[in-house]
Amino acid sequence: MRWHATESGLSLTSIVVLSAALSVTLLAGCSHWPGPDHRAVTLESIEAELAQACQPQQSLPLQLDRIEAALAAQALVLDSQTQSLSDISSKQVARSVVPARPCPAIPATPVPVLDNKILVGSTEWVFMTPPGQYLTARVDTGAETSSISATNIVRFERDGKRWVAFDLDTGDAKTDVRLEAPLKRSVRIRQASFDDIDRRAVVAFDVRLGKEVYQDVEFTLADRTRMSYPVLLGRSFLKDIAVVDVGREFAQPRAEKVTP
Repeated sequence: MRWHATESGLSLTSIVVLSAALSVTLLAGCSHWPGPDHRAVTLESIEAELAQACQPQQSLPLQLDRIEAALAAQALVLDSQTQSLSDISSKQVARSVVPARPCPAIPATPVPVLDNKILVGSTEWVFMTPPGQYLTARVDTGAETSSISATNIVRFERDGKRWVAFDLDTGDAKTDVRLEAPLKRSVRIRQASFDDIDRRAVVAFDVRLGKEVYQDVEFTLADRTRMSYPVLLGRSFLKDIAVVDVGREFAQPRAEKVTP
């Protein structure tokens, strides 16, 4: 016996088929719930996520400890290098303050040189008669004759002989003196800076140098007031009696005064 739906137009067989298909579909959907996303949302998974999130915060103190240890090690190295630099600087300063060895002092006493020769410096004391005074003399090996400072030179005759009067410049106006002396001769001297020829009078003085030299020396009279020394000793005086050390002054002591 078959039933037919007159108003809905569905047969009983169709209804049964549809019901079975719906049941299968519902069962299939229930078998897949919860899905992967739903199954992960559990209390254990939440605690695991929280522990994993808190793990970097728990390791941060360990990282800070490692950084502090590295900084401490670098500080030790820096202290060691600073100490080394300090030691080097102190050694350099110590070397710089070491006093240099002083040069040996040059003895003030006369030093004999070779046979019967004395050592004289570039400047010496001489005792001259007249006027019986000490004068400073410049030693000049480039000049042939010796010279003495004189002004107001006047030539004249006395008892048929030639004489000369002059003001002797001693280097100190208080001790300048007027002298008269026999004229030995006259010489013509050409100055290096002038073309003119200077005619000079020549007179003799007794000269003492140190303790060993005593000679009658001829001097040309010349105005040396602009010079530093009133007396110049040339080669004619130094020959055969002295060796000159231009690096020394007053190598010979003052000669003893001689009373005329």
